[in-house]
Amino acid sequence: MTRPGTGDLDTPYDLLVRGGIVVSPESAVRRDVAVRDGRIAALAEPGTLRRAHRVVDATGRYVLPGLVDAHVHFRTPA
Repeated sequence: MTRPGTGDLDTPYDLLVRGGIVVSPESAVRRDVAVRDGRIAALAEPGTLRRAHRVVDATGRYVLPGLVDAHVHFRTPA
């Protein structure tokens, strides 16, 4: 994972989730999340990542990078 100021900054990310509250086991902080080739490529201070093909405004929303939603409903008995 790159940090701002490292990596290939001329290549746009595929997706930038901007301004959300990123939740991790350690903390919940406001960050931008960049995705490239289906993987999280960078977590950065809001506004420091500039170029992306698609930008999602997550201001005021929780962002759970890498989380798989395990919420399901079973129809039992069928």
